[in-house]
Amino acid sequence: MNLKPFEEVRGSLEKQFEKAVYSSEDCWSIQKLQDEWNDHKRKHPEEERLAAQTFLISMVLRHAPIAVEKENPFPGKLNCGDLFQDSYMTGIKIAEEKIPGVSFDPTELNKKYGIIWMVDRSHVAPDWEAILHLGLPGLIDRAKVGNAPFHKAIVTVYESLAEFCRRVGKINENPVYLKIADHAPETLYEAFALAVVFHNAIEYAFQLVRSMGKFDALYLDFYRKDLNEGRLTRESAKELIKYFWIEFYAQHQGQHYGKNFCFGPEINELSYLGMETFYELNVVDPKLSVLIREDTPQDFMELYAKCIRDGRTSIVTLNYDLVVEGLIRHGRTPEDARNVIPIGCYEPAVAGKEVSCSGGNLLYLPTPLLNAVMDQTEYPDFESFVTGVKNHIRQAVKVMQEMQTYSDLAWKYVHPVPLFSGTYESCLERGRDVSEAGAKYNMSGCVICHFADLVDSMTAVKYLVYDKELCTFPELRKILKNDWAGYERLRRIALREPGKWGNNHAETDELAKGLATFLSDLFWTLPNARGGFFFPALFGQRVVEVGATIGALPSGRKAGEPVSKNMCAVIGMDKNGITGLMNSILKIDMRQFPNGTCTDIMLHPSSVTGDTGIKLMVSLIRTFIRQGGTGIHFNIFDAEVLRDAQKNPEKYNNLQVRVCGWNVRFNDLSPAAQETFIREAESAFN
Repeated sequence: MNLKPFEEVRGSLEKQFEKAVYSSEDCWSIQKLQDEWNDHKRKHPEEERLAAQTFLISMVLRHAPIAVEKENPFPGKLNCGDLFQDSYMTGIKIAEEKIPGVSFDPTELNKKYGIIWMVDRSHVAPDWEAILHLGLPGLIDRAKVGNAPFHKAIVTVYESLAEFCRRVGKINENPVYLKIADHAPETLYEAFALAVVFHNAIEYAFQLVRSMGKFDALYLDFYRKDLNEGRLTRESAKELIKYFWIEFYAQHQGQHYGKNFCFGPEINELSYLGMETFYELNVVDPKLSVLIREDTPQDFMELYAKCIRDGRTSIVTLNYDLVVEGLIRHGRTPEDARNVIPIGCYEPAVAGKEVSCSGGNLLYLPTPLLNAVMDQTEYPDFESFVTGVKNHIRQAVKVMQEMQTYSDLAWKYVHPVPLFSGTYESCLERGRDVSEAGAKYNMSGCVICHFADLVDSMTAVKYLVYDKELCTFPELRKILKNDWAGYERLRRIALREPGKWGNNHAETDELAKGLATFLSDLFWTLPNARGGFFFPALFGQRVVEVGATIGALPSGRKAGEPVSKNMCAVIGMDKNGITGLMNSILKIDMRQFPNGTCTDIMLHPSSVTGDTGIKLMVSLIRTFIRQGGTGIHFNIFDAEVLRDAQKNPEKYNNLQVRVCGWNVRFNDLSPAAQETFIREAESAFN
């Protein structure tokens, strides 16, 4: 393997998707592909959707134009036009005919109830272990055991994928791709190449792959074998990893949700090498998840803490033992639960056996809260108001469950995913695509969002209306409708006086604990339409975008302002530092939310300087995990630096920001989002 030094070609590789030139050799034009697809649909109007999708995938892999990129060790870009978008829209029309009541537009119900549902194309991962162990020939042979239409579809798409590898290898003069077409991978390069092939093919077919699995476990044997047989040195392996990872950065240039690579819980020599490579690469994508336990080596934790401290903040630490326990409590076997990977930002799933669609359902808590405030009910006391809020949350969840049921039933019509499903042994055993509940575990993850806004608003109602009688409920409704106009003094009281979530305030935290238990219980045994259950998470993201849609809250927040993020306090409301925030959060039993939680910690650069600063970060992480936290990640900011970056963006081209479960460049944020981070930094350190 003769690769150029990575830094010599890095610039062109980062722009490879923008500059792709497609071969005219051994391929059809986009117009011919479209004509063949349209002709197929005309000739087979009653064809099952799995068969139609199989035809389309096979045709594209065998005939679509392939990019010429001979200096890229991981070629394989396809130009398939809008064919899969067309197929998806065709599937929606079919589903609307087959399932009365199905809806794919949550706009109105989102406004009314604060809910999102969908036929999910995201937050999944193929069985990477099966892919790398069996290779394409092994996957094909495994599928040939069955005779159902599903098994035949799997054989067809994988034989077409093998032919695609041959086309890529021929056009780009790359023998590795010719090898993986007919053999399971034997070297690290071949394993990386097959992973890229599967990732890209599944995504071209309109299913987003959100996790690349356990990096240090999946590739360890390949790495060791290459070292022992002299194909790689430690340094050349590092170069190869850079070439591999830049593929995922290049696709979206850091302006998407990030590609997850997991490390741990068993730490080995590839864990260290991978983390060193991540430090040197210094990009916002891929993002890393680190599963830690009590026995996680101190020097490894210091290594990745150094990454975070030095601006490579695209790393989240997850509590392996607690995550496993949460999955077991929610119905996974202990053996399966131990083979967990994060498949989104923080959401766990059993590798190769679970499809939980963890980004498919969201509940925005401020909306049912406002519905309770505005519904004209006269609440005689605070306890009755709490009951009213819970009733509105129940109503929202009931509607979401109904709409998600329709979406689950529609999935097989909208978007079968044979390239993905064929990696799951359970799908082969059942003869069913994952869109027809072929996985062993078919859960429906729901992210319960903006918890701090709910808690702070309820404590404000208690203080303003019941404890101090500073306004009546009818007056509060009028005040919120008018966005606090004319009531600035009362708004300042609402912002300042009641106990706020995230400050270790006993009464507030007791209310929060009760609300958290209520929310968890509401989802825990709620059935979906795929033979599984809803699966609760507690965190909130896209705080600027969601906040722009939500009216004024009793907490003193004005309409359109950002809402709270993840498990954190409302911006500027955590007055007792990191300790106060962590103490509030750790009072909640995180096992109640097995679909994930995460805490954002903001540190000033001066607090983590030198070796002492690194050890402090590791101590903070260990303490949080030991006391029952699930996930924790960091931003390390100086507000003055962020202000300067706004004014002089050219000086800060690689300044990274941990937005929620992914990183972006500060310069790529909207002005409103930039201002949110500056406010956070200013409030944290003033």
